[in-house]
Amino acid sequence: MSQPVIAIIGSHGKMGKAFSELFQQHHLEVLEVDISTELSGIDAVKQADITFFSVPISQTTQVIQDLAPHAKAGSLLADFTSIKSPALDALKQHTPAECEFMGLHPMFGPQGVTNMESQVIAVCEGRSGKWSTWLIDFFESQGANVKYTSSAEHDQMMSVVQGLTHLSSIATAMALKELQFDVKESLEFSSPIYKLRLEMVGRILSQSPQLYAEIAIKNPLTKSSLTAYSNSIQKLMQTVSEQDEDGFIAYFKEAADHLGDFKEDAYRRTSQLIEQSKSLL
Repeated sequence: MSQPVIAIIGSHGKMGKAFSELFQQHHLEVLEVDISTELSGIDAVKQADITFFSVPISQTTQVIQDLAPHAKAGSLLADFTSIKSPALDALKQHTPAECEFMGLHPMFGPQGVTNMESQVIAVCEGRSGKWSTWLIDFFESQGANVKYTSSAEHDQMMSVVQGLTHLSSIATAMALKELQFDVKESLEFSSPIYKLRLEMVGRILSQSPQLYAEIAIKNPLTKSSLTAYSNSIQKLMQTVSEQDEDGFIAYFKEAADHLGDFKEDAYRRTSQLIEQSKSLL
């Protein structure tokens, strides 16, 4: 099979740029399209064997609608967005019948693109063919773990994996603000686990608020995850306010039981991580 010509719509964004560099490192021709490029999106999709839409979530469906009908016959169209149902629906509706399409979600930041060893890429299949087969083979050759899923399952998972995780970290940082809590000074009193937790909070808040706003707000399932988290916090507040030690222990055990064997594995892995990272924390 000949090597594909690849177009990346949104090539100047972090993820688009990272994937563009990855493909170029493997001597593939990449057509880069962004606001400031001379090459238009329509001209790119007319030439490309594989086109990636790597634009903000709020723009994805419109960009697909505008460009997908012009796709080269037999080519593959795919998106990189964090919410799959709207993008996959747009691809299904606007991709020409003779073309392939699929939804992709790299479950890592752009810094992980150059080394995809053990990184996860979620794949929502649409219409498969030779280029989708080539692409999956390429990802797996780079060491990536391909996880096939439906768009509905993906978005449900992301309401927790991304939504709940991100929002709880943002809320933690805001609670520290309301407490007028000196974060730097607290590190002098902290355990390794506290430092790791704080590092993850800081990592999220060092990135684009627009990106995290779209991930949270554009996924309609985020609200149910956030409601469950809020209810959980309220129950904890009640046990603490009432000094209900038995209630707290029952709550703790119920939560622990839900995690099952995972919690022992997590304790072992985090202990190893702490040992490995002592020099960094």
